[in-house]
Amino acid sequence: MRTEDKRTGLRRPARLVSVASAALVAGLLSGAGSRADEAPPSAAVLDYDCALPASGQADEPATGAPATTARSTVHASVKVATQLPTTAVVGKPIRPGPVQVAADLPRADLAAVLPTGTTDVSSEATLGVHVRQNKASADATWSGLDGTGTVPAEGAQMRLAHMGDVATITVGSPGDVELVAGELTLRITPAASGDPVTVSCTPSQGDEALLARVLVPGDDHPSGAPSTGTSRGTTGDRRGADGIDVAPQPTTPTGAETCPPDRPEGDLDLSQVPPPLPGTVLRPPVKLPGQPVCAYAVGYGTVRKLDGSMVINDPARTPALMNVNANVQTTFKQSGPFYTRLDSLAEVDLPDAESTFLGFGFAPVTAKVTFETGKLTISTGTIGDIPNGKPFAVATFFQSLRIHDVKVNGTPLDVGPDCRTSQPYRATLRGDFSKGGGYKDVLHGGILSGLVDIPAFSGCVGASGENVNALFTASISGPGNLVTMNQATVCAPKSAGAQGCPPVIPPLPPISRTTTP
Repeated sequence: MRTEDKRTGLRRPARLVSVASAALVAGLLSGAGSRADEAPPSAAVLDYDCALPASGQADEPATGAPATTARSTVHASVKVATQLPTTAVVGKPIRPGPVQVAADLPRADLAAVLPTGTTDVSSEATLGVHVRQNKASADATWSGLDGTGTVPAEGAQMRLAHMGDVATITVGSPGDVELVAGELTLRITPAASGDPVTVSCTPSQGDEALLARVLVPGDDHPSGAPSTGTSRGTTGDRRGADGIDVAPQPTTPTGAETCPPDRPEGDLDLSQVPPPLPGTVLRPPVKLPGQPVCAYAVGYGTVRKLDGSMVINDPARTPALMNVNANVQTTFKQSGPFYTRLDSLAEVDLPDAESTFLGFGFAPVTAKVTFETGKLTISTGTIGDIPNGKPFAVATFFQSLRIHDVKVNGTPLDVGPDCRTSQPYRATLRGDFSKGGGYKDVLHGGILSGLVDIPAFSGCVGASGENVNALFTASISGPGNLVTMNQATVCAPKSAGAQGCPPVIPPLPPISRTTTP
């Protein structure tokens, strides 16, 4: 088949349209609103020299300043990991993913400056980062990185692991942007009792503490848009005099003032809840009055074939509020091993996700993805007798994807009005209750994740008759696509004091392409 170029009157092979379509599919979920244009999470292992306070000397209690008595110096190995785009655009923020800082310090030396018998500690890390591009430079302070650690009974090392969101970086000209680690401060507080101690670390002499490099091409080599994310947890940032802008710390974002007036209605889908242990006899389900609450849930949908992740309900834009009729039904055991469950019904109208990428490394392609989401059933409970009972949380729903508003190098690419998955697919997300897993319950939220099977695409036919169903199916459809969502604590407007209101928008969860639920 051949098509006519209306500008020249010449007929050109329809294959060119297919090539442009293939470029679209190859990077559909990349760029703004996604993470497919990123390299795997970058991790730098750095050598630091750390000054410890003298044994038994905590921070000054009156001011919180580090102790000024004699300090010993020890070696530490520090791993700094984050997620960054491979390329960025002049004038648009570069948004690092959640930053992880893991410091391995000599166990005996660190234990000596903590109160005798300390086993668990909390820690806050502050990392100075030098940003340089061409002859320009600026300094950022990645602070508010929270973590915990356990003093092992034996062994040479003790690890303090921290995580948090950090500042965005915007540059005003092309050229490689380099992030170089500077001083690291650890403020360590014993969990049981005692004042905090401060450990001050500097990069070891001769160690180039390069964290990451991001390419910012010029106009003759357009780049993909940087990925979206959050930038809380940073202070002390400043704008460089020659065009590097490090964003200041924003306040915790909030959205709507209260919940929608109407509760979700419909049938519960209990097909994905875990069964009780053998020998358990359940009572018939008991209907409850329910509780009107709402919450924001934000996260990623990863496409395994593209090794990339689209931001769902982007917190940096205008996310949608999830409306929940909490605890509308309960089920518990009549006899046998313990089992109890509370079921809730929810609904959310997710906003479109916008996507930008470079087809074949040079042709900017943009597209929008619409999520058509059915009612959500959220079930939480416990299986098995104490102390071995296991909590569970399951959120399940059906969803379809529709792709539209596609442009290649600014020129619309017609995929038709009904380019979508051929049928709805089930998404089942489960809460992680392991230590550090982050999920609490339906009212307090946390991280849920699960694998989905994306069906084949249909209806991707433009007015010219070009059918690109097979391209979308080959590049996107299939099993093993990880969805990870972070649900905030609910707003309960009818509770005493309207607890949790207004609802708060949570940060994006740490991105993972390899972890399965």
